[in-house]
Amino acid sequence: MLGIVFAIISALFIGLCYYFLKISYKEFKPSVAFLFDATFGLLIWVPLAIFMGISSGANFGEATIFAVISAILSEAVVFYALSHGELAITTTILSTYPVYTVILSFFINGESLSFSILAFVVITIIGSVLATLPNKLKKSEFKLNAAIIWPFVAAICIGLSDTVSKNYINRSDDFSFLFMLGFVQIPVALAYLRVEKQKISKAVKNAFHKITDYKFALLGGLFNIIGTGFLWLSFSFSPAAIASPITGSSGAVTVLLARLLLKEKITIIKYVGIILAFAGVIGLAILRP
Repeated sequence: MLGIVFAIISALFIGLCYYFLKISYKEFKPSVAFLFDATFGLLIWVPLAIFMGISSGANFGEATIFAVISAILSEAVVFYALSHGELAITTTILSTYPVYTVILSFFINGESLSFSILAFVVITIIGSVLATLPNKLKKSEFKLNAAIIWPFVAAICIGLSDTVSKNYINRSDDFSFLFMLGFVQIPVALAYLRVEKQKISKAVKNAFHKITDYKFALLGGLFNIIGTGFLWLSFSFSPAAIASPITGSSGAVTVLLARLLLKEKITIIKYVGIILAFAGVIGLAILRP
């Protein structure tokens, strides 16, 4: 049950993350946003991992390899994808990542689900996708271009990252992965800045001098780190094929927050999606293996 609870908390915080990014998205390179995200990760994930426990025989070399894979696939690539195209379309495509987690977890981690649990997994995924659909769909927005390709690539990368990370967590039986992830995100972020030809001194200076402009974006990064931290915690207590769809319902949380706080209109399809997503999560909590 603990894994389900952590996954639900993760969905709430990631939903808050997308909400804050939605209400105050500023034009800056995704590498700059990722640097702040990585800094929060160092400050939060490392102490959390130490508190949860790291075995004396932990294989830090192997943990580092999987942490680098995760930092690139489930963090840096996602930030890059979010900078392309409309946020509404991008988040809809990104919400499909649990599909890839379930499929890859079956082949890589050997996670097979009962028919009843699989049914609620499918319901949760379908609900999450419907809840994040744009109010008005245009065929032109789904033409094959960078704005569409990158979110799909990111969704597959998240699914792969979740799967291989869970594989290591299963074998290590400690929190060395989360510990190393907090550290390796910093060099990955610095490399990302170099790729986009951004200077770290300028990025930090702008953050302090324009804190009012960046406050919601910084909160988004903070909540992303907290939500992702709870995701890794949930992986320690439940299969990735169950935890991932639950955290994927974060899109439904974002839509509800937008409706309650921003008074945005919600279509009937979105209401159906929200109901399905939450019904799926409840079903998984009841029928947890």
